[in-house]
Amino acid sequence: MAQVAKGDRQSLEPLVRRYASPLLTFIHRMAGDHHRSEELFQEVFLKVWTKRHTYDPERPFKPWLYQIALNHCRSALRGKTLKLVRPALGGGADGDDDNYVDPLARRAAPGDSPIEAIVATESAAIVETAVAALPERQRTVVVMRLWNGLSYAEIAAAVGRREGAVRSIMHHALAALRRELLPRIK
Repeated sequence: MAQVAKGDRQSLEPLVRRYASPLLTFIHRMAGDHHRSEELFQEVFLKVWTKRHTYDPERPFKPWLYQIALNHCRSALRGKTLKLVRPALGGGADGDDDNYVDPLARRAAPGDSPIEAIVATESAAIVETAVAALPERQRTVVVMRLWNGLSYAEIAAAVGRREGAVRSIMHHALAALRRELLPRIK
C-alpha cells in the first residue's frame, strides 16, 4: 500500500487480489445482496485509490481498508433493510483464501448421511439468521472477527473505537446470539 500511496497504480492490483475474497465476504454480509456487494467492493477499491494520500504507511493496511469498506457500506446502505445471506465458503483473512473455512458453517463431508448434510445446512441457516438480526455495530464486529479473522486491535482501528469497547461489543453480540440460538438447539 505504501507504493499505492505514492501513486503506483500497478501496486493496487495485488492488493485487490489479496483482499478480494475476505473483503467481498465482509461487504456481502453487511449488504445482504451479492450483486450490490460486488458494486460496493469496486467502489471501496476506487476509494482506496482516491484516498491513497491519507494512508499512513506506519499503520497496518487491513484496518484502514475495512474502515473504508464499513463507512462506504454504511453510507450506501443507509436506511435499507439487511437481507439474509448464506454463509460464504472461502474468503479467508490475510489472503489465505484456499484454506479458509467459514467458522460458523460446516460443509457436508463426503461420508455424511443426507440427514447430517441437512442438519449442517439448517444449522448454518439458523446461525446466519441470528447474525443478520444483530444490531449493525454487533454484526460488524462479529463478521470482522469470525468471518474475516481480524484481531480486536484491527477491528478497533477499523471501527474507530478502543479495543476494550470492541471486546465489549463482541461479548454482547455473543450473548445475544447465545440467547437466540440456545433454545433452538435444545
